[in-house]
Amino acid sequence: MITRRDFIFTTAVRASSPVAFQAEGPNVRLPLKSLPKVRTLFSKPTDDGRLLLFTDGPETPRKLIKTAALERAFGVGTELLLQQPDHWRMIDEGWFTEEDLYEPCGIDDPAFCVWCANYRPETEAHDLLHDLFHDQVAGPFGARIPHLGLELAQHPSTPRYATATLDGDWCLARLAAEVSTRTNWIFINKAVI
Repeated sequence: MITRRDFIFTTAVRASSPVAFQAEGPNVRLPLKSLPKVRTLFSKPTDDGRLLLFTDGPETPRKLIKTAALERAFGVGTELLLQQPDHWRMIDEGWFTEEDLYEPCGIDDPAFCVWCANYRPETEAHDLLHDLFHDQVAGPFGARIPHLGLELAQHPSTPRYATATLDGDWCLARLAAEVSTRTNWIFINKAVI
């Protein structure tokens, strides 16, 4: 899923990147872009009896392709055009060897912070629902949708951490029904883990 912020940034980078003009000729191999994917949201109880929503994404950062390996394969500046799921798709397709990969870790690693801010399962669930219910979200730091028992919150932390919580398991069926009327790209698993 691409947000408006990511779209604007990616478009600007593509327009100003030297790689944007290298895709000429019959034998040019371009980086793979991640494909749209149906996301499943799960829930688990919190200490206060509510439910925390999270996606089926990886619980820890997956390996990424080293910049030098990307530049060797596609040219200088390629890493500016890619999001982490693009890396994962090329790795899954076997385009790069283990020595071309690294594992992001620690808050000093920008790639780790990007994973936390966008792909951490709890944050990803928040962002998917925030985008889906944008018509009911008034502020930038949080929202409450009472008829669904849904609360979306941006926590004051670095790296970014955002959550989507429900008031209880009784909210799962309501959320699932509402989500199904808005999109077929998000599925709510009604079982509490």
